[in-house]
Amino acid sequence: MAQEETAKTNGGPLKAIYKFFTSFKLATIVLVLITIVTLFGTLAQVEKGLFAAKEIYFHSIWIVDKVGNFPVFLPGGGLLMVILFINMSLGAIVKVKKRWKGAGLLVSHFGMLMLFAGAFVTWGLGTDGYMALYPGMKSNRVESYRKWQLEVMPLNDDATADEVWILPSDELSSIGYGEQRSYTTDDLPFEISVSDYAPNAMPTPISAPVAASAEAREIDGFKLLPQQKAKEAAANIPGCYVDFKPKSGEGGEIGAILSAYSFRFDPGEKPMPFVFEYDGQKYGALLAKKSWHVPFEVQLDEFIFDRHPGISMARNYESRVTRLETDKEEKPLEIKMNEPMRYAGYTFFQESFGPAGSQPGDRMYSQFAVANNPADQWPLWSLVVTTIGLGIHFVIMLVDFIVRSRKQRIQVAS
Repeated sequence: MAQEETAKTNGGPLKAIYKFFTSFKLATIVLVLITIVTLFGTLAQVEKGLFAAKEIYFHSIWIVDKVGNFPVFLPGGGLLMVILFINMSLGAIVKVKKRWKGAGLLVSHFGMLMLFAGAFVTWGLGTDGYMALYPGMKSNRVESYRKWQLEVMPLNDDATADEVWILPSDELSSIGYGEQRSYTTDDLPFEISVSDYAPNAMPTPISAPVAASAEAREIDGFKLLPQQKAKEAAANIPGCYVDFKPKSGEGGEIGAILSAYSFRFDPGEKPMPFVFEYDGQKYGALLAKKSWHVPFEVQLDEFIFDRHPGISMARNYESRVTRLETDKEEKPLEIKMNEPMRYAGYTFFQESFGPAGSQPGDRMYSQFAVANNPADQWPLWSLVVTTIGLGIHFVIMLVDFIVRSRKQRIQVAS
């Protein structure tokens, strides 16, 4: 008897948790909350921009918002999606009795779970960036839209670099304005001190009235003044102070204001680093966009741009490219606005063009959005599986209806 009571006690909390996560009421509440969070997130895009609203409302665990002057606390979209995934996995697949009449719905639920799983994979493993090329250029380098990193490198006589020390974007962006952190590496003979990082800032001459009254640090007649964040995160121009100090603590320091304003946004020009000399060796330092490489090169052969008659608005633009790989035949392709190039897990979309304000006859570059999403096709397969499941359920219900109708007619006739 005592053993039975102990078993009931031990199984009680687990059973309660299982019952909670498999309940239909929980699914209903979560769906209502997802609707509310989606509404808040959609409205916030007007003020905060698409990227910021997505991070705050749809990728978060908790949300603190306001309706008028009243604070509102809500679970974030990320937490709600996890709870709904657990509820559907346990409640719709594990808990429900397996009967042949429910086979179609079971398959449909698997399809919906594939959609959830694809969203998690995209969030955790997906990357997105861009590649901009002038006709005749080729590259395998993709740059981030929003993430910047600090790069410090010894310079050769021709101003090139063989090795680069990188302070990653996540570490750099975590240094708030008014904070300072120091870094050392065996590859560089000095300590690197980074301070006052601002996601959107402008180097301003001290002769400007706004700079004269600011308490920011002055270097070479300039101060770094934080600016209000742009609505779209990709439009922010970050900046920070960097000091290069002797590791021994003795000797002079070299200070600089590094700003993304010095970064060349034209794909035909290289970034401009801050150049300084230490122990007879020249070094360069700059804020550069985080970048990575794809396993093949893309060469832009021709960029086709058509305007609407009499105005500068684009009517159509597309790129003729060649995909280049070692030991493989060159592959000529076209990338259009609604016809991307998909290859080796990467998708190249025709995104935009430049430079801004270009006139007919000007040399223009083509910009591609480059996405690497392991779950790129999962929504399609999820839709296929769900449709098959609903089709099976429809057939089962139709057959059941025909059989029952036939039995009723036989009973009436008899």
